[in-house]
Formats: sequence, structure tokens, C-alpha cells
Amino acid sequence: MEAHPGIYKGKVLDHALANGYFRMGNELFTTQEVPIGYEGRRRITDIAFWLRLNLSKAKETKTTRRIRKKCAGFTYTIEPAYLTPEIELLYYEYYLTIPFDGYFTCRECIPEMNTEDSAFDTLMINIRNKGRLIGVGFFDIGKQALMSVLHFYHPDYKRFSIGKYIILLTKDFARSRQMDFVYPGYFLMGQSKMDYKLFPQKEAMELYLTDVQIWEPVEKFTKIELYNYYFKEILGVDLVQTDDVATYYKSQKEKLDEYGEPESLF
Repeated sequence: MEAHPGIYKGKVLDHALANGYFRMGNELFTTQEVPIGYEGRRRITDIAFWLRLNLSKAKETKTTRRIRKKCAGFTYTIEPAYLTPEIELLYYEYYLTIPFDGYFTCRECIPEMNTEDSAFDTLMINIRNKGRLIGVGFFDIGKQALMSVLHFYHPDYKRFSIGKYIILLTKDFARSRQMDFVYPGYFLMGQSKMDYKLFPQKEAMELYLTDVQIWEPVEKFTKIELYNYYFKEILGVDLVQTDDVATYYKSQKEKLDEYGEPESLF
């Protein structure tokens, strides 16, 4: 994992995102593996691929239209980001329901926003139902691209797909600014919890190939092809053909980990 401090606004952020970097606190970082837990004292990691939505390919679908219709009665604003006790309370209520690790507070995720020393230009989406705050989304803007940083919503409104509605509103904003890409972060090969980042349209999503530093359509690859790519091009290991790729990945990583911590492989 690499982290780089600096100021990331305008075209500088565009360039960093296009090269597979993403926000972590007040810095940018990149990685090809993400810790997902432990087995005894052994740290378990999963393969991560960075994603972006190509707005020139993105279209409305039955699903996106259905979500917009469900949320049509809500109001929203998009404005420079800030934090209030109301926002932190909403995040806390959301945090208690998520089945994976997350930041304890919004401030921990986004330590600074819109000050003279801020590293990013951060905006926020506030969604309300008759005055009640029910959803918030933070994103950083560049010149031709933006990256989603943190989305959350009140658990009472889960059936409205507020998280996906925030993704749609973020996409709408990017299009209104005539941007080219929206960067939602990474998805994990062995963990379905990040698959929502392939929304709103898998056919418009691209993933980053770190060895050749290019973006390719997600639909171009099968899961076994991505596992093969990671092992051969990133780790230098030939992966045998098998239907149970997740189990094989784990067994091969255990062999490789005997020679050092995961960070030493990169």
C-alpha cells in the first residue's frame, strides 16, 4: 500500500484517479490487496480492483428508473461539505447496521474539508424526507472527474435504496459539470459486499490494470481471468484452471505469505 500527501484538486486529482489512486483521510493511496480479517495470527487479504464509471457509456436502466421513482418524494441539496451533529448521528445509526469494518465517525474518514489547508475540494449531498435527514454522500471533485468518498443513510429507509440513489445523484452532478468519469473506489474479488460499486450499470464500468496502467471494461473479464491476471502479472505465479478460484487463491497466498508480509510482495 502506498500513501502520498499533497494537494489534490482540479487536474491533479484527475491524474491521480486515472492512475489508480484514491482518498484515505487527507491523502491518496493505492493498493492491490485489502485486509479482510484474521485466521489466528495470519492476516487475510482479498484482491482489489479499482473502478470507474465511464459517463459516455452510462445509460438509464429499469433499475435506475425504479430507484428514482421510489425516491421522487424526497428533497436533496448539493453543497460544499461540512459536518454537524445531525450528520454524525445519522452516520452512527448507519454504522451500527453495516456488516463490515468502517470509520467510527465521518470526521475520522474526512479529517478536513473546505479549509485553506484542505487537500481536496469536497461536496456533499443531503437527502431529506419532510425535513428529516435520511441520506448523505460526500465526494471530491477534480476538473473532469470526481470520486465518491462516503455514502450513508438511515436504516429505516433501506427499502428505498438510498445508497444507490446517492450514486445516481453523484452521477447526475458529474454530467452537469460535463465530467468524464466517476470513481467509486474498488471492488473485491472474494467479497460481494463491494459489488454495489458496479452500480448503476456494469456495462459502463471499467477496472484498472496496474501492470500496464490502463482501464478496461469490467464486462471484458470473467472472474477466473481476473484471478489469473493478478497472480501472473502482479505476483508472477501461474494460476491453474479451477472452478473454485477463491479457495485456490487462498492456498496460494498462504504459500507466498511464508516468505513475508503481504506488503513485501509489492
